[in-house]
Amino acid sequence: MNTVYNNLKKAILFVFAILAVSAVSAQSLSDNQIKKNVVSIDGPLQKIVQLKPTEFEYDTQKYKHLQLKSGKQFGFNAEEVQNVLPELVTEKNISFMFGKNSYRDAKIKTVDEASLIPLLVASIKELEQQIAQLKAEMQTVKSNKALSGVY
Repeated sequence: MNTVYNNLKKAILFVFAILAVSAVSAQSLSDNQIKKNVVSIDGPLQKIVQLKPTEFEYDTQKYKHLQLKSGKQFGFNAEEVQNVLPELVTEKNISFMFGKNSYRDAKIKTVDEASLIPLLVASIKELEQQIAQLKAEMQTVKSNKALSGVY
């Protein structure tokens, strides 16, 4: 009986060891493995310049039930962002108590502002290319003027 118990104990430990190794290896996926259809952002600067950053305050008195942040905020109008970058706008459901035992849902549009970061980086890179090109053109103009003797 003791031998059967020991063998069973060893088998259970072996199964747990296999599961533990599987669990650890399942969490080591690289970014390249989990993403597909990866392409460069097309025309990032053209998209960014269409956005209108705003300074605003939520109407916390009128919409107390939504528990919005108070004070000055910085952001974008979700409807305007949706016209330029619809994939960054989602609807969020907020449930709130209405009456004694009744709840209601409100839908508000939100902007995934963190997803703007790659667009901003791509826009900066695009601007850097434009600056380098303008510097090269300016240097060419200066060189041509120096060669012709015109200042």
